[in-house]
Amino acid sequence: MSNQAASTSDATNIAKAEGAHFAAIVAAVNRTVADEPAIRSNIAIYKGGVNLTGKLNLTKATDWFRPMVQDLLSQDVAVIVNRIGLISSLNRAVEDLTGVPADWVFQQNLYITRGREEAFLPHYDPHIVVAAQLYGRKEWVLYDKAVSNPLIVDDTVSTAVSKSQDDLAIKERFTVGAGDMFIIPRGRYHSAHAVGGPSVHLAIGCAGIRPVDYVWELATRATTEDALRADTDPESARKKAANFLKLAELEPLLLPRNPVADFAVPKGPARLSFAEVLDAL
Repeated sequence: MSNQAASTSDATNIAKAEGAHFAAIVAAVNRTVADEPAIRSNIAIYKGGVNLTGKLNLTKATDWFRPMVQDLLSQDVAVIVNRIGLISSLNRAVEDLTGVPADWVFQQNLYITRGREEAFLPHYDPHIVVAAQLYGRKEWVLYDKAVSNPLIVDDTVSTAVSKSQDDLAIKERFTVGAGDMFIIPRGRYHSAHAVGGPSVHLAIGCAGIRPVDYVWELATRATTEDALRADTDPESARKKAANFLKLAELEPLLLPRNPVADFAVPKGPARLSFAEVLDAL
């Protein structure tokens, strides 16, 4: 696939993750779901766009993840695991297969659904999403509506559609299977549901550095400067601000990324650690 990471082309290009690439994606998931404390703090349960997590008791069960998935999916809800671990081999797989630079990857969220229920209503994300199907089949709908360069205050926030799905014209509808990866352009409204049984996909958030990131970083740095917070007259305030900006140009701005772990993964395709639960459904 050519490097069209920031484009909104008319047709969705679908790449196939195989061998070591697919194994790297699955390894990141398995590594995370084996960490019970991490799962407990990063799991969410949705149904029809409604977050049910707070109403469920997810803290007392032991050896809980697989039976919980089976029980909850029987109730036609979606199980979401946020903050799937970042590993360098997965980031490289994203770059190899989609053209999105490896260092743009900053987050990954896992979505487990049983049937046609949707975890979220049609919505857009303020960053590029690379969707990687890991189990089962899923139908995706991309809509004509898109927001150009949406404001990013927090890259983990998605903006839901306030209108019903009928108010959105469908741009493209397609179904993917295990190993398929594709790009959802930043700002593009979309929705998805499982087809013919349980589905698992990884939503990989990707974002480059935008000029406004530097403005926000400078503003944050300015708030820590005691002299810049002091009361003064307008002319002195302007001069102090101008001097701060001039000095800031001489220093590199370090914009943090989530830490990436570098460890070996199997060379062949791997199996999701909880796949037997999904097979039983």
